[in-house]
Amino acid sequence: MLELYYFENSICAERPLMVLAEKGVTDWVPHHIHLFRGEQFDPAYLKLNPKAQVPTLVHDGAIIRESTLICDYLDDLYPHPPLKPGTPVELAHMREWIKEADEGGFEGVASLSFVAVFRAKLMAMPEDERNAYWAGQTVLERTQRQQSCVFDGFDSPYALRAIAIWERIFAKIDKTIAAGGPWLMGRQFTLADLELATFIARLDGLTLLEPWIAGRPHAQAWWQAVSNRPSYAEARVGPSGEETESMGREGARAVGEFKRKRAEYVARYGAG
Repeated sequence: MLELYYFENSICAERPLMVLAEKGVTDWVPHHIHLFRGEQFDPAYLKLNPKAQVPTLVHDGAIIRESTLICDYLDDLYPHPPLKPGTPVELAHMREWIKEADEGGFEGVASLSFVAVFRAKLMAMPEDERNAYWAGQTVLERTQRQQSCVFDGFDSPYALRAIAIWERIFAKIDKTIAAGGPWLMGRQFTLADLELATFIARLDGLTLLEPWIAGRPHAQAWWQAVSNRPSYAEARVGPSGEETESMGREGARAVGEFKRKRAEYVARYGAG
């Protein structure tokens, strides 16, 4: 039996959802974990995922954590259509894309999400509830990043790091597709495209994507192709439910300050 524990608005949980859709797998059991209701801290779930994170995959009793590892596992479990290239060199290049997404892209999207949207939610909480939210977390670095973004907004060093990271990634996407697309690995759609897509969908939902791709036509074409895949819609990638309106609204309020901060970065360090 295949079981997936996820939150519908988690950019990491959307990754295995999209893989399952690409594979046409329907015989799996969903377990929705609502992060803003604290369901990830339930003792039963913490036994599955001590970091209190989503997603978590359970296959015939075996537990697999971390979205990148889950996606890789699912591609091996359901080999058709393949989402990994066939040669060791190409596989290494694909994993380089995913490594950059995981090591920098995730933190960047998370930081911008907290600055633009979750900052307002957390600041609206009574102080004791907000402190309880952070006290329940299990990863100190994540707590420190969130607190900085909530209390300092776009003046947080994490916001500047987010802009730097995604400036580099979008420049690399544009250059790579121009050299030989339509996908990051050439003619094959792979986990590199998929695992970046869910992060970029969040930027799109926050209305922060357009400034990055406006002058990058090849990145635009790639994004259009990714977001038009049936698996993207089936997995409901991007803000959904009650988050759609709030993310768009709060992101629109923040976009002016974001553009100012990005312009300062580009003026100082250059684009890409």
